[in-house]
Amino acid sequence: MSKETAKLGAQEVKAMKAKCPDCDADLDVPADTTEGEILSCPGCGLELEVKQINGGNIDLQELTLEGEDWGE
Repeated sequence: MSKETAKLGAQEVKAMKAKCPDCDADLDVPADTTEGEILSCPGCGLELEVKQINGGNIDLQELTLEGEDWGE
């Protein structure tokens, strides 16, 4: 591997910004975040799912876990 290739592989990754839909706190979202990932709000601790990434806009939604109803 050449020195030039090594330099290209170590590019700086910048974070994107988003706001918590519950408490309006600022979240730093890593640039390599993908749809479906779970983030935690630093302000209120709410777990948020990344629903959509459109350029620099990130759509976050409160994570809802559906439990088994076991036929009840």
